[in-house]
Amino acid sequence: MTNTQEPPATPVEANADSGDTPGMRATPLRRIAGHLRNQHWVAIGIEFLVVVFGVFLGFQLTSWNESRQQAEFERAMLTRLGEEFRSVEVDLADVVERFDATTRSTRLILDTLRAGVPPDDEAAFRIALRDAQYIWDAPALSTTYQEFLAIGGLSRLHDSDLRKSLARYGDYSERYARKMPNAVAAILSPDSSFLKAVTWSADVDAWVGPDAVISYDWAALQHVKAELQSWLSYQSELGAYSREQLREIRLALSLLDKDER
Repeated sequence: MTNTQEPPATPVEANADSGDTPGMRATPLRRIAGHLRNQHWVAIGIEFLVVVFGVFLGFQLTSWNESRQQAEFERAMLTRLGEEFRSVEVDLADVVERFDATTRSTRLILDTLRAGVPPDDEAAFRIALRDAQYIWDAPALSTTYQEFLAIGGLSRLHDSDLRKSLARYGDYSERYARKMPNAVAAILSPDSSFLKAVTWSADVDAWVGPDAVISYDWAALQHVKAELQSWLSYQSELGAYSREQLREIRLALSLLDKDER
């Protein structure tokens, strides 16, 4: 009898059917191409799903890694910000106190001048004259906050309350910075009528004490009411911006402390 059984396929023939090159490991795309030639539709579907799942898994791992790195970066930046804010809080609280004292002094002088009667308490009036011309510089915008802002980190913060608080802090700080040059020009102008009516001590060290103002001209002071009203406006606004910055810093610190717990 004639043996009609076909001899087994050689490795080369087997590889040709599957689309593989001899001596080379088959890639998913090579296997899919081989199945297409041989119309192995089930195998094609399985291989396609494997490729899609592999791509999806790769994207997921990349996204997870980026999210982890972003979370670590955010945590480090917020730790730095908290440290800075604790230092700024102390300085800003002092500025707010000083602005409160300054506005009280300016208001006292204005009320006294409008009453038209020389003050009964001469020493207190001289201290008010001293304090009215002070203007206080608030701490500069936090360096870490500026870095956060520059890289767009503020908009990516997960805590929406913290994000809003920091945005308000930056806004009040900018308002203060815009107002400050005009306030300095008005209050410390060498042509000020106030300076012509009030004689300060030549001893700089005495400016922080009760002997800062040596004398004043009561009649000349009657003509500085409009000037003092302008000062009061600047002092009140700057004090309010400082107070709002302090409020937002304290709120941000409380939110940061809550996250740490």
